[in-house]
Amino acid sequence: MLKNSLFLSACSIMTLTVTLLSCSETGDSNSNPGPILPETLYVNTIGTLPHDTSAFTQGFEIHDGILWESTGLFGYSTLRKLDPSNGSILETYPLPDTLFAEGITIVNDKIYQLTWLSGLVLEWDIQNPVLHVSNTIETEGWGICSVSSSTVVTSNGSSTLSFRDITSFDTLRTINVNIDGSPVNHLNELEYAGGYIYANRYYSDYIYRIDPATGNVTALIDTSSLLSGSNRINAGVLNGIAWDPERKAFLLTGKNWPTIFIVTF
Repeated sequence: MLKNSLFLSACSIMTLTVTLLSCSETGDSNSNPGPILPETLYVNTIGTLPHDTSAFTQGFEIHDGILWESTGLFGYSTLRKLDPSNGSILETYPLPDTLFAEGITIVNDKIYQLTWLSGLVLEWDIQNPVLHVSNTIETEGWGICSVSSSTVVTSNGSSTLSFRDITSFDTLRTINVNIDGSPVNHLNELEYAGGYIYANRYYSDYIYRIDPATGNVTALIDTSSLLSGSNRINAGVLNGIAWDPERKAFLLTGKNWPTIFIVTF
């Protein structure tokens, strides 16, 4: 065919050129764009705070200049009030020994705290933290974050995130978190910032940035550089993400970590 094209008239050559340009602009309908993979980001540490190594951290949240922390384990679960300027513990509110505390979020001056196996959703008034049972959920409680004044999102260790009504905790919709269609399970602590859900994944050094509309992971944030080898010996997994609007930075820690890291991505 190429040899025959040498004998085409000038008009035919012009027609062929226009056709080729048109194909080039519109693309081949049978082409495969390949996998849609998230970008990789890294942490830039801009400061550190001390962290209680006895804290089995389950949830982290900053609200009105106070850092709130939920710690787990049966017999040791607490809600804690911390000073975000120096990491000191201001108040500790213990849970009954029969409850294993999980993630927390704050909506309308109420702290909502999940529990692992009981299905109970605990509620604390932020001005006068006294324990109340707010609701129940039909699954294990792991992480929770608020995306509006009426909606929270919860995780249960699977790849599914549930959007729930804050009043009833009924499920409004769910998304399946995935990377190019492959599910991302073991989702744990959650934080909502800048239109994205940020999630810890159990036993992972990555934070996953998730599109709340589709469940697609849009970025993998590598935090493996945070703890040195010696500090890792007695430390547990990464768990704890809090967006600090004053610093324009995230506060990150983990279970029994000695340090809270103030970072940007």
